[in-house]
Amino acid sequence: MILHEGYNYARKFFNASNAATYDSVVCFATLGRDKMWKTQIAKIVDEGEFIPTTILELAAGTGILSSMLDQMSDKTTVHSLDLTLDYLKKAREKHPTLSLINSTAELLPFRAETFDSIVSSYLAKYIDIETVVQESWRVLKHDGVIVFHDFTFPKNPMIEKFWKFHFLLLRLSGKLLKEWAPTFERLDKLISKTNPWPGDTIRYLRKTGFVKPFCKCHTLGTSAIVSARKP
Repeated sequence: MILHEGYNYARKFFNASNAATYDSVVCFATLGRDKMWKTQIAKIVDEGEFIPTTILELAAGTGILSSMLDQMSDKTTVHSLDLTLDYLKKAREKHPTLSLINSTAELLPFRAETFDSIVSSYLAKYIDIETVVQESWRVLKHDGVIVFHDFTFPKNPMIEKFWKFHFLLLRLSGKLLKEWAPTFERLDKLISKTNPWPGDTIRYLRKTGFVKPFCKCHTLGTSAIVSARKP
């Protein structure tokens, strides 16, 4: 399998040197909005008629979202998949009950129709969306929900100015947080380059067979959540 070019970005951005500080940095870099976005993802998963018992998080990182989903019910089992082993080790330290898988979202090591829900946060810009949608369709049960969340480039010119200034500050902060310098240096460029991801995701969801695709923008157009259901 030929991996998407985002694979190389992910390898450079997230590694053993910054796994320990990820939780605090993601809060700092998103001005505290990360928790709100993840709360919205959890609400979408919990909106169905039945509480999902098996949830897969793609690009789970240190398990921030997985731990939130794990608290939904005593019957819920969350499987956390991530490319970076050191991030999964940190997730294990914080959340011993999570099921951890070191793999790529573009080739899921699971049987067909395994999960009730599949979620991801900050993944879309690193992957071939069509491949991940197809793989998710394969391992998702019927009537299961899928949710993608990631950054978006703001359309409002005034918000765009603040957005660019924010990333300028992040690049400057990279001089102190040296383990994050490569991420802060190139993240805004990657977000701009992959900005069509919500529309592309909805198109591939429909093409694959998912129904009721829905996109909602958050935080003045700097973030988006796309969801759909497998009939």
